[in-house]
Amino acid sequence: MIPSRRTKNGRASSKILPLGLYTVRETQAPAYYTINETVMTANLEFSGQIVTFEVLDKSVSTGVSIIKRGYNEVMPNNPLVYTFSNIANTSSVPLDSFYWRDTLPSAIRCEKLVTGTYNQQLSYKIVYQTNLSNGEYRTINDNLSTSRNYALDISNAALGLANNEYITEIMFVFGHVKAGFAQVETPYLYARSIWGLPNGAMFTNQADVGGVYNGQWITSVSRWVTKVYNYTHIEMPRTGY
Repeated sequence: MIPSRRTKNGRASSKILPLGLYTVRETQAPAYYTINETVMTANLEFSGQIVTFEVLDKSVSTGVSIIKRGYNEVMPNNPLVYTFSNIANTSSVPLDSFYWRDTLPSAIRCEKLVTGTYNQQLSYKIVYQTNLSNGEYRTINDNLSTSRNYALDISNAALGLANNEYITEIMFVFGHVKAGFAQVETPYLYARSIWGLPNGAMFTNQADVGGVYNGQWITSVSRWVTKVYNYTHIEMPRTGY
């Protein structure tokens, strides 16, 4: 194969070569273009001969998606449920290091995670961080199948967390996914709001998804805001006899 280098105008040129038969194939495409796999043959028969090939690359589209939904309002120490939908690689090309993640506020405590299912057969893992983990990931479960829907206990007791410790991030790690990778059954996160939240306070959960194509991250973010409704009973004065 002829070693060559690409110039600014998209052309590739090689050093001076001995006469003979060579094959030419594109091994790296410009950003957002696919590699043309066609193998071409160059037969160098005399000194000074120039052989020219035209290589046409198809353009690609890249994108990922996720939608997060939850309760609009919640009272302190009450259950709440978040749903995740449209988790997908919407690109026309595969992505590496594909993940989706939920970043959690300090106003809630996790209880249960339902993983959902996905349309490509893969093994994946789920990791998490806490307010005391110093940025290090711990594993909830590994070697999970995308075709099975799991219900995982992620309470503080189940994970062996300290009394003052709580989950701040949960991440699904899939690795390499093909174009069109998508969620099938819905993932759910079950949690509970903490005591002492003031009336009218608001907290935000943020979900994001991403993957790598040609060394560049392709990401998308979805946020959900919940307002605290803290009912206060007021004893009215009694009237009459």
